[in-house]
Amino acid sequence: MKRLQYLLLILAVLLSAGCNKDLKEQLDQLQGRVAELTDSVVELSAPSGNIASNNGITYDKDFYWVDAGGSVTVHFVLENPAEVEVSAEQGWLAEVTKQSDREGEITVTAPDPASPGIVKVKATGEGGTISESMIQLFVKKPYTAAQHPRIDALAYNGFGTETALLTLDNFQKLAEAGMTMLTVEGDAIWGGADWRKQCRLAEQVGVKVILFINYTAGLYSDDPDNYKGLDALLAETKDVPVICAYQIADEPHTEAAGRLAVAKKRINELDPARPVYINLHPSSVSQAGMGAVTYEAYVDYFARVCDLEFITFDQYPVWLTGVEDGWYHSLNVVSSTAKKYGIPFWTFLLSSRLDRREDPTLENMRLQGNINLVYGSQCNQFFVWKCLSDSNYAPIMPDGTYKEVYYDIKEYTREVRNREYVFAGGTVFNIRHIGQDYYLHGTHLDKSDLPEAIGNITADGSALVSFIGNSGNEYVVICNKSWKEKLTVDVDFSREVYTIDREGVFSFQQPGQTGFTIDEGDFLVVKWK
Repeated sequence: MKRLQYLLLILAVLLSAGCNKDLKEQLDQLQGRVAELTDSVVELSAPSGNIASNNGITYDKDFYWVDAGGSVTVHFVLENPAEVEVSAEQGWLAEVTKQSDREGEITVTAPDPASPGIVKVKATGEGGTISESMIQLFVKKPYTAAQHPRIDALAYNGFGTETALLTLDNFQKLAEAGMTMLTVEGDAIWGGADWRKQCRLAEQVGVKVILFINYTAGLYSDDPDNYKGLDALLAETKDVPVICAYQIADEPHTEAAGRLAVAKKRINELDPARPVYINLHPSSVSQAGMGAVTYEAYVDYFARVCDLEFITFDQYPVWLTGVEDGWYHSLNVVSSTAKKYGIPFWTFLLSSRLDRREDPTLENMRLQGNINLVYGSQCNQFFVWKCLSDSNYAPIMPDGTYKEVYYDIKEYTREVRNREYVFAGGTVFNIRHIGQDYYLHGTHLDKSDLPEAIGNITADGSALVSFIGNSGNEYVVICNKSWKEKLTVDVDFSREVYTIDREGVFSFQQPGQTGFTIDEGDFLVVKWK
């Protein structure tokens, strides 16, 4: 109707400008047609049949906030006496309590974890008259601490062999910084005599322990006749509940795979409940250094020969000269190999000073950790926790003082907690890149990659786009690949979706193009299903 009216207006302007008689006749015909259509127009907003307008039932609010596992009470008033039925999806629960024939309450309980939801309400009155409406539910805290998978955080090198640091206060600070695990030296030859004390302190603050037994396991793997040392250690450790894994090698060559498989098999026999940790090289190592023609062959060889329960590798990509391109290759290989064998993978980020790399900051740790997450990593490992002898900057120094990086780690792990339900236990379906550097990192984002809820994504810089499914929900995560500059992203939404900010708060997005600014190293989460 509006289009016809605009056309009439245009024609009228043309006539006023002195157009010919034919145009005037066409205008007269169109005016007659508009009159016919006007007479036959049906107001679609009016009730039709036995479906009443939404005005048949009103609520005390337009929408409601409710946290995961919590409840909210919705008060309603009916225009006419009616019976009220409610239904909800995605784990939400709704129950009606009538207070009179025209008034009542609906108690809505959120699942855990929770995404924004809708409760459908149907009121049936005399003569079958029906009023149908919906209650919109928004979530600020989408999970409770006890009811969702975790993205683990590992304090690598723990407190080393500094016995003076082994205090309850230092262990509490480690836990307060978001660490769920730390490594503890278990080989007495390397000063591991205090592993029992560290396990006791870790248990008090709710942190798990990965026990380093590289030396003891290495003796066994070189010659199984040396079983006594490994067997004696495991006889003592297997009854220590805080120990969650054993590390037996760091950055091994493929020549060591057979020997490590022997030691791992022995550990699995004596303590089958705990996995074995073998940390692999990154793709930046030479063929001679890793003992394989390709990085794909190297990672696959260890996963297969050692029957790994999970894959872990270390790479610290934020150099003074820029971000290392080979990092993305490592992530592609490790993530695809982990998916092939149906096992998780873990990754590292630099939390200390290391040669020719940038000192850790909140922004570059965001970049490292977040890129790892959007590829599917299930654990951020911080290298290192206690300052190494050749470094003068790390979360905790040998004299017990804490550096600024400690507080940056604490903030970053808090941010991860707010959105970890997107990544923990999830499945990465696809990874795509935006920007001129995509040819170094993988496949460029194409419109055909996008779900039906998103028409297009454009950015003024380099971005990584990850497509993730988790617990029946589906997300598109757009990550800023720079830790120095903010990224402007325009997203064309085809329908209503939600975005989730660093605090874990959902925001409703209407259809149409919306601009976002993504902070350095951060990401934008779009929940479209």
